[in-house]
Amino acid sequence: MKKIFALYFLGIISTACSSDDDNGSSIIVEPEIENGLYDLTMTHNGLVREYLLFVPQNYSASQALPLVFSLHGAGGTKESQYQLSEFNEIADRENFLLVTPEAIAPRGNFTFWNQLSSANGADDVGFIDTLISLVAMEYSVDLDRVYLAGSSNGAFMSFQYVCEHSNKIAGVAAVKGYMLADQISNCQPTLPTAIIQMHGTKDPLVSYEGVQATLDFWNGFNQTDTIALTRNLPDTDPNTGNTGNSSLYQNGSNGVQVEYIKVVNGLHDWFGETEINYDLQASEEAWAFFNKFDINGLR
Repeated sequence: MKKIFALYFLGIISTACSSDDDNGSSIIVEPEIENGLYDLTMTHNGLVREYLLFVPQNYSASQALPLVFSLHGAGGTKESQYQLSEFNEIADRENFLLVTPEAIAPRGNFTFWNQLSSANGADDVGFIDTLISLVAMEYSVDLDRVYLAGSSNGAFMSFQYVCEHSNKIAGVAAVKGYMLADQISNCQPTLPTAIIQMHGTKDPLVSYEGVQATLDFWNGFNQTDTIALTRNLPDTDPNTGNTGNSSLYQNGSNGVQVEYIKVVNGLHDWFGETEINYDLQASEEAWAFFNKFDINGLR
């Protein structure tokens, strides 16, 4: 059974109007869009697809906002990813739109993103692409600032999308997931893309050893420095038994960067989720990284 969330149902009040005063000027009243969380569906390629849309409290149609996608892992749901990532709290604070889509369950109730764009699977690249266009039609979106964050299978999916549509994505955050060998060999991005990778050294499901090939690919494509700027993340709670180490590869084409946060003793988790103790919060790290870049590179 899916967890129940308090949702603000979609209620767009069309109040746009104009009137002339004595000086002949016009007064335009913007349509009122309620902020909060919307549970929505759309049909794509004959399949009913679901997604959550979060509109921050300070949204205004007069200001184009960044758009962040948050993709769940295998077996997850839009609700589970929304809850564990807590991106909505950051969206309210930093003023961006948040989309949390749901994968199709090919068999039974186990959801899985079509991370290799297999011909016999759902067109998830097309689904994400359509969602970008749909949200941009209904809300004020800065299309130079669209970002993908993915968890595990959602991270693989994020990379698949950017390999096919790097001209639409300003940055990718991959948590406990990376690129498979087939993805690397078939990846054909056209624009430099900022990448942040976060992975635990003791991940029992997605091996830590697989991270390096993804870093090598994007460092090579982005033409970043070969020597990283390293730092230790604050060890805010020594009792957690884990620490974070950052390697930042700078000075890529258009100023883009590739960052790798190695979570020493980290498991297969979205770091910082409720009741799982880590010294870092993956969503906060993702947004801090995203906020440095747009589609043209370093802002």
